[in-house]
Amino acid sequence: MKRPILIAVIGYIIGIIVGLYFKISIVSFYIPVIATYFIYKFCNKKQTKKFQLLSIKRYLRYIKIYLNSKVIILLMISSIISNTIVIFQNKNYEKIYNNLSIQENLNLTGTIISEKQEKQYYNKYKIKVNYNNQKLRFYITTKKDIELEYGDKITFSGSYTQPETQRNYKGFDYSEYLKQLKIYGTIRCEKVQVLSQKQANKFFQISNQISNKIIANTKKILKEETSSILLGLILGNKQDIDEETQENFRNASMSHILAVSGMHVAYVILGINLIFKGLIGKRNTNILNIIILILYMFITNFSPSITRAGIMGIILLFSKLLHRKNDIYTSISISLLLILIYNPFLIQNLGLQLSYGGVVGIVIFNKSILKFLKNIKVRNKVYKYKIKPKIQKYLDKIKEIISVSISVQIAILPIILYNLNTFNPYFLISNLVLSFAIGPIVILGFLFIIIASLIVPIAEIISPVMSAGIKILNFISNIGKLPFSKIYLATPSLFSILIYYLFLIVLFFSYNIYSSKKPNKTQIRVKNLVALMKIKLRQSKPKIKYILAIIIFFIFAINLKQQNLKIHFIDQTTPNMIQRIIGIFERKPLISKEI
Repeated sequence: MKRPILIAVIGYIIGIIVGLYFKISIVSFYIPVIATYFIYKFCNKKQTKKFQLLSIKRYLRYIKIYLNSKVIILLMISSIISNTIVIFQNKNYEKIYNNLSIQENLNLTGTIISEKQEKQYYNKYKIKVNYNNQKLRFYITTKKDIELEYGDKITFSGSYTQPETQRNYKGFDYSEYLKQLKIYGTIRCEKVQVLSQKQANKFFQISNQISNKIIANTKKILKEETSSILLGLILGNKQDIDEETQENFRNASMSHILAVSGMHVAYVILGINLIFKGLIGKRNTNILNIIILILYMFITNFSPSITRAGIMGIILLFSKLLHRKNDIYTSISISLLLILIYNPFLIQNLGLQLSYGGVVGIVIFNKSILKFLKNIKVRNKVYKYKIKPKIQKYLDKIKEIISVSISVQIAILPIILYNLNTFNPYFLISNLVLSFAIGPIVILGFLFIIIASLIVPIAEIISPVMSAGIKILNFISNIGKLPFSKIYLATPSLFSILIYYLFLIVLFFSYNIYSSKKPNKTQIRVKNLVALMKIKLRQSKPKIKYILAIIIFFIFAINLKQQNLKIHFIDQTTPNMIQRIIGIFERKPLISKEI
């Protein structure tokens, strides 16, 4: 079996999806499927082989190449495990919600595991407590005059608020969001007493101190606008970036640079290699890279995108230490499997979906798109000679950037439309310009925060250069202010998303077959099969062609027909809004009924 971890993670995802959205045990689905398979095998008698062009059995042979008995068993086992975990955890959440909701006042002891979030009327913290022999996480809110630190062990009393579920159509489901953070709700504290300090996990305690020092020194040296973007760029800390700046970055398709990802990991590895490779050797440098990446993940608080990139980077470095070839599909699978084992509800996290969608898009589509772009030769039409090699080198670099951007965009487009309903037609321009500027700015940003943590006067000297780099990013983000930079589109159905990805796979598979100079046996078989289908259709009676045309027409007609009107009422638990809407409809019309 090739790439068993990839098969296992596919099954694991299937089990999670069935548990989350269908809320049933996947075993109840497998039992009739297995029974049907054995009945079919028992009843199916051997027949004389006869060629049939439109035979399902004929084409199932190609599927059997990938879906053999070992693969199916592994898919079933991994999906049953994940499905069972999700169903059990959902029941546990409901049980804890019910137990806490009936208690008027809670008296608990726990440890603060986050920095303070300042709100208008209160402070907000994340806390870990022991409740009924379980370690649970909650948000707690305190009065503005109560100051707590990361790692403080406190005893407190207060009232519990259960997270709200989605009440309105396309509304935000706060309870599902908190499940991604493993948080069970919010407790409004009335009394708080600090018992001891620095009681959190030692590794997280140290990394939090490093992160706080970086943030404090950066804010001290740079202006607020510059420091907030720099901290978002290097640490993924976006809480101080104003909404207008974040909106500009989103509209310009640049928001990915504020989520620590593979680009940052690549620059960390590159920088350490340049500095230490000649001093301590290649092997020791790879070990140092692994240690730094683990520390970097701790500092950035293990966000999904940095965890994905960090694990993949560590696997790559380990493969070099063990003198093994790194398989990108296995690396992606291991990182995703570890994340979902930690918390299966993270499958709903938009950042994780975009991160993995972009990587998978590059892996699957980039090679074909780059091949297509490189076949486009640019010539000087006036003087009839080829472009100089140096210019051609820059053009090839631009083609590589465009290829990566297109690969990412076509892979994540359904995810963006389904969640955000927006499309930016200028994504190629912004990513092309950004690709030339982001490298030096990120490298300089890393150097700046390291120097700022160690020698503040030197950091103050280079701060104007850092400020200039951030101004360049702000200038590029103005692309998001161009006309039609934010096109709103309807939410695609799950069926249309499935058709979209199937079409992409068939399109790129076909392109690879017909553009290959040395096709393999499978590609030759597919070419011959397509040619045979063309011959059979030409030889077929005209009635078949008419029937196919009518079927295609009806498929489009069904999709284009007028749909039934749907009205979504706002949840009645918001009485003020309901009263306003009723008041609007109860007003007398401006035009009389007689007219």
